[in-house]
Amino acid sequence: MISEACGIAAWPSSLVVEEVQRHKSALIDEALRRRAEGGEPLARVAFRGALYWQRWLLTKEPGLHEEARVVSGLEFAREAGDWKEADLLVAHADASRALAELPFVEHWKRLVAEHLPEQVSDEQELEEAFQGFRRHPSEEAAENVKRCAGRIAPLGSPVPVHTILARVAIGLGRTDEAEFHLAALVVCRPLWIPYVVQLAEHQAKLDLPRALRSIETARSLFGPDFWLPL
Repeated sequence: MISEACGIAAWPSSLVVEEVQRHKSALIDEALRRRAEGGEPLARVAFRGALYWQRWLLTKEPGLHEEARVVSGLEFAREAGDWKEADLLVAHADASRALAELPFVEHWKRLVAEHLPEQVSDEQELEEAFQGFRRHPSEEAAENVKRCAGRIAPLGSPVPVHTILARVAIGLGRTDEAEFHLAALVVCRPLWIPYVVQLAEHQAKLDLPRALRSIETARSLFGPDFWLPL
């Protein structure tokens, strides 16, 4: 399963609210454990997964526990270093009659305004390093990307970091590295089918039974034909 690659489970046992809530709590515990052990980049992956499921709960149960879920989601976004997601949650609160006038909304607007530009700048720097690798693929260019990603990973969102590092690993034919980064992306965005398909393809190059387990787990959540649209 997904956890075999980066050590963090991506999915609940089923897409039922109670199971999703339980899984979200497990991700938070995992994030805190990783952070306590000094593994900040993977702590941010787990927090980003918790944020994903918190937003899923907001969608599945609109209006229910809305204030608590938005505030918790904002906190998960901060802990994951994903201020773009925080901005979306602030917009959600702004559009809600029940939340728009509450004091936390203005507080988080200020935090987003303070931190989002830095995230955007970091991601632009990482993208520029990756474009250098694309123009002249080499070990030196790959190391330049990794240095940039290594600086950002303990501070910013794990999504752009693992997206770029996965593409570099794929470009160099490093299947095991690609699997690790794709697994982290599935934790961050667990119901995005392209990530799951890419991950299973790379797992199949290393360990076919592991790939089949990932596919079967995905089928249990997405349905038997989830692969077909791609």
